[in-house]
Amino acid sequence: MSNCAACPDAIDDNNFIKCNRCSKKFHLLCINIKKGELEKAPRDYESNWLCPICLNKQPKSDNSRKPVRPTTPTGMADMTFINTRRKLHSRTDSDPSIHLSSASDAGIHNIREIIRDELRGVMKDFMADYMTDFKNTIKSQFSEIMSEINEFKNSLEFISEGFDSMKKELSAANAKIALINKENETLRSDIYSLKLRLNTFDQLSRSSNLEIQCVPERKAENLIIMVQELGKSINFNLNEKDISYCSRTAKLKSDSPRPRSILVKLNSPRTRDCFLAAAIEFNKKNHENKLNTGHIGILSTKVTPIYVTENLSPENKHLHAAARKVAKEKNYKFVWIRGGRVYLRKTETSEAIFVRNEEVLEKLNKL
Repeated sequence: MSNCAACPDAIDDNNFIKCNRCSKKFHLLCINIKKGELEKAPRDYESNWLCPICLNKQPKSDNSRKPVRPTTPTGMADMTFINTRRKLHSRTDSDPSIHLSSASDAGIHNIREIIRDELRGVMKDFMADYMTDFKNTIKSQFSEIMSEINEFKNSLEFISEGFDSMKKELSAANAKIALINKENETLRSDIYSLKLRLNTFDQLSRSSNLEIQCVPERKAENLIIMVQELGKSINFNLNEKDISYCSRTAKLKSDSPRPRSILVKLNSPRTRDCFLAAAIEFNKKNHENKLNTGHIGILSTKVTPIYVTENLSPENKHLHAAARKVAKEKNYKFVWIRGGRVYLRKTETSEAIFVRNEEVLEKLNKL
C-alpha cells in the first residue's frame, strides 16, 4: 500500500493513476480527473500519462502545457504577465489528453489555492490571537505603569506639599531669626552702652580716691599716719579730716609677692587731684630719688619705689594693663592716667592717644 503523491492519504482502491516517468501514484480526485473520462480516454493514455511535475520538466516547444496562472501575490502586483495563445499542432479540442492535462493543471492550481487559503486563514487566526494577546498584555502592563505613575504622582504631590509647608516654616523661621538677630544687635548695643555708662559711674564714684602701691606691709601699721607722712614728703599736708577712708585692698592674685595696695578716700576730688599733682611734681624734681619707702620712714636694707595713682574701676584697670603691654611691645615711652582715662604717647613731641577701649589697642598692634 502506498500514499498519494498529491495528498498524504493512502491509496486503497483502483481510483488512481500512475506516472509513467516517476512512478508516483495520484488519486484521480487529487488531479481533478473523473473516472468516466479516464474510461473514455485512449488505451495508451494511462500507460503514457505523466504527472504534472514530470510534464513540467520535459522540454516544451510552445506554452501549451504551461500551468494555469496563479493568483498574483501582493508583492507581484506590479508585474506584467504575457499571455500567448496556445498553438494546437497535432491535438484538437476533441482530444481527451488535452482535457486531462488541463484538468491536472487545474487540480494543482486548486490545491495551491486551497493551501494558500488555509495558510492565509491560519496566519490570520494566528495574527488575530497574537494581536489579541499582545493587546491584552500591553493593556495590562500599561495599566500597571499608569497605576505606578499615579502612585508616584500622589507621592510627589505629598512631598511637594510637605516641601511647600517646610518652605513656609523655614521662611517664617528665617524671618524670626532675622528679627531675633536684630533685637540681639540692639541688645548688644544697649548692653555696651550701659556697660560704658556703668563704668563711667563707677569711675566717677572713685573720683576722690587714691591708690598707693608697693608700700610694705607691717604689723600694727597706722595707714593714716603713713599717708600723712607721704603727703609731707611731697609738700602736701593732709589732716585727719581730709581722709574719709583708708585701708589695704585685696590682692587680685593671692600668690603675688607685691604688698597690698592702700586705698585712700579723700574728702573731695579737688583734694585728690592736688595730692596727685604734688606727687608728680615731686618725682619730676627728684628724678634720681623718686618717691620710695625711705620718704615715709620705712628704713630697710632695700629701698623700694612707691607709686601714687588714681583708683581705677576694674574695667579701666584691665584697659590700663593692656595699654602698658602694647606700649612695651610698640616702644611707646609714656603711659598715664588722667581723670580715670588711659593715655599713650610714643615720644615727648608726639600726640597723646586716648585709649577709649581695646579696639584702639588692636589698631595700634596692626600698625
